[in-house]
Amino acid sequence: MGKQIHIVTISRQYGAGGSELGLLLSEKLGVPLYNHQILSEMSRRTGIRETVLQAADERMDDYQANRLVEFLPGEERRALEADTVFDRKTLYTIQESTIRQLAENGPCVFVGRLADYALRERKDVLSVFLYAPKEWRIRRLMGQEGLSYDETLRKLRRIDRERRNYCKYYTGGQWDERNRYGYMCNTSSIRLDDIAELICRRMEAEC
Repeated sequence: MGKQIHIVTISRQYGAGGSELGLLLSEKLGVPLYNHQILSEMSRRTGIRETVLQAADERMDDYQANRLVEFLPGEERRALEADTVFDRKTLYTIQESTIRQLAENGPCVFVGRLADYALRERKDVLSVFLYAPKEWRIRRLMGQEGLSYDETLRKLRRIDRERRNYCKYYTGGQWDERNRYGYMCNTSSIRLDDIAELICRRMEAEC
């Protein structure tokens, strides 16, 4: 029998359904969901406005990350400036620390933000990666966001690229490499409800 699973992390291609799966699992398991909520918690802990954190979320943008120091309360800003340059690595360190502390609170579900990597030392984590063919994701996103095909294609390419580069920069590994994950699911051929049920059964079997 394997180790009991308390935490699920979801990594995802844009448009593959990561947010929806996170919500399904949170509801089925009765545990907290941390998606954009991670940014809210970072904002609460640091004093940086959440809208500013959103500007640097899961992307490699030196300009935005370097500006974040401007939004810290005075005492924290002075202490930080005395110690280091507040760059994207500092922001990632805050994010990783926040994820680890949230995980200490008990069973939960994380979506994105390299939570699988932040929690890599824990034995009670199941990491999942969602993917799907590009055309399938484009059609799905067009229905959800009301954008044209070309607008959706550009957005999909940009966000996938940002997430891939973000993962490579902070982990040194590939975003979609098989050995990072317990499950890799093609959401064009497996319903999100079925994936959620599979994960719940896996967690129950290892209790």
